[in-house]
Amino acid sequence: MRYFYAPAVQPTHQLDSEESKHMVRVLRASVGDEFLLIDGKGGRYHGTLKKLDKRECVLETRLIERVPPLETQLTLVIAPTKSSDRFEWMLEKAMEYGVSRIQPVWTHRGERTKEKRDRWNRILVSALKQSQQLWLTELMPSIPWEEYLVKAEGAGFIAHCEIGEKLHLFDALNPGESGWLAIGPEGDFTAAEIAAATEKGAMEVSLGTQRLRTETAGLAAIQMFALAQRLRSS
Repeated sequence: MRYFYAPAVQPTHQLDSEESKHMVRVLRASVGDEFLLIDGKGGRYHGTLKKLDKRECVLETRLIERVPPLETQLTLVIAPTKSSDRFEWMLEKAMEYGVSRIQPVWTHRGERTKEKRDRWNRILVSALKQSQQLWLTELMPSIPWEEYLVKAEGAGFIAHCEIGEKLHLFDALNPGESGWLAIGPEGDFTAAEIAAATEKGAMEVSLGTQRLRTETAGLAAIQMFALAQRLRSS
């Protein structure tokens, strides 16, 4: 059964223009067809199409289930890459993995200075529907690295390639503990940016001996976090 995104489902619900267009023009839906709606906040709904035209689709809905968020959540703090395609691919895969939150940050060596917030959110919603998950990855507004550190909460980790002793991220993670992990730009964090993070209490970590691209490092970190929680809670 097809999934549609509806952030605030009502008993009689009108899909937004983009979802309505897909239902009518792509799926060629008819009155009486049945679909599943997800609100991105843990809710899954059954919907029966009652009215449609080129601009709107109205469904009668009922709640099927509501799933609570993960008890242990990861915020991926990452510098957007210069290549839009690579960063958008990372967003899609991060949503498929089910990361709780993504915080883009502007860094000294970052090559990108503008965000595409609407487009990035659309990519996350598309991945939400494709992966049939119930919680949408929260995309935070892009901010400078220093500004993020002021408000950062919980256990923090900063992955970088500078010389020095660092624990492997997998070994540094604690089961059942939420936190944030920072991944720098292609040129890595500066020494000053690393120092600012450690002053905040963040732990310096490694993702292995290979030098990874920013988007690859982000996904590797998400997978390590998920695997650590699963293995250590069993």
